[in-house]
Amino acid sequence: MQTSDGAERVSAGIAQPESEGRVLVVDDLPANVRLLSGILKVAGYDVITAGGGAEALAKLEAAAPDVVLLDVMMPDMDGFEVCRRIKARPESALLPVVMVTALQETTDRVTAIEAGADDFLAKPIEDVEVVARVRSLVRIKRQRADLESAYDDLRRAESMRDNLTAMLVHDLRTPLTAILGSLEMLRGGQVGHIDDLQQEIVEIGTRSSHRLLALINDLLDVNKMESGKMSLKRSLVSPTELVETAVEQIVFLSGGNAVEITRALTPDLPRMQADEDLLRRVLINLLGNAIKFTRASGTVTIAAALVSEGQNGRPTEHGEGCGQALLMSVRDNGIGIPLEDQTRIFEKFGQVESRDAGRKMSTGLGLTFCKFAVEAHGGRIWVESVPGEGSTFLFTVPLSGGAADDAASSEVDG
Repeated sequence: MQTSDGAERVSAGIAQPESEGRVLVVDDLPANVRLLSGILKVAGYDVITAGGGAEALAKLEAAAPDVVLLDVMMPDMDGFEVCRRIKARPESALLPVVMVTALQETTDRVTAIEAGADDFLAKPIEDVEVVARVRSLVRIKRQRADLESAYDDLRRAESMRDNLTAMLVHDLRTPLTAILGSLEMLRGGQVGHIDDLQQEIVEIGTRSSHRLLALINDLLDVNKMESGKMSLKRSLVSPTELVETAVEQIVFLSGGNAVEITRALTPDLPRMQADEDLLRRVLINLLGNAIKFTRASGTVTIAAALVSEGQNGRPTEHGEGCGQALLMSVRDNGIGIPLEDQTRIFEKFGQVESRDAGRKMSTGLGLTFCKFAVEAHGGRIWVESVPGEGSTFLFTVPLSGGAADDAASSEVDG
């Protein structure tokens, strides 16, 4: 007998060829059923038959066909209605249905397409055409099934990876916090005096631990934002103070890197309703990336200005009908990013290979965190870059909490 997975059949102890597929033939005229069945069996297909629409629908689940050949003109329930019901069932929505009809009117074909038909066979039936149409649809169905199976496997693997990563990262944060506490005590002299060399070594360990902690926090927060469990802790934030604290921290983390950081802030910028910690981390990520890819003795510029924001999140010249937003940017004179890669760098774990010395243009996570954090505020982030001349990362934050901000704030804090 033939198995549903197409395995080799055995009848009376004799091995038979593997089935080409299973076809459900639906027609109220026995002569038509015999004709189609004979053509398909000779071509190596298993055939199940039904004398009407109700019988066909009843046999679908148990028969598990690869293709349905469906006559249009049948009493009680015509082929159009049977096709609609097949496509309405989630378990058979993707099952290929071929309408077998003597109708030639365009309106009839349109009705069949609207019902969900995948193909047509015109009467009188041609043997070669029947087999060709069925073979093509069986191949497509099996390829789709293989693709769906691979996709399900991939989703399960990604879910396991994300769960394992979140568990490991969460467990890493506790000992890392203890390490940082111990290093801070050494730096502060609470456990005794240390000489200059020891102080330098402690500073290196402290900076590295802070960078690692930032990566851990980014990963945890990206996972929270993806699952909708991240809430914004909004308060009135001064853009000027936000920039200064971010610069101060990045200077410490970079260990006195030779890159100069300049500020270009519009005077008297108003306070905004925002999550200060998240936006500070956005700036630190962008500054860190800029410093990493800026040439020695280069310059990184951080700027902030008040703009009017259109409905698409882009700054506009005229403020009528638009809300006010803060536009912040971080510009470097580094290696730049090719146009085709400028979207991918914001993807989770997305990295872009530099043309210079094979360096990576992203941590693969920091820019993803920036994108989620900015969008959670109702803003937008993008990059403008010319290879060889440098890059400018820009983002907007509405001065007052927007719709996205309100939605994020309504979530339970993860």
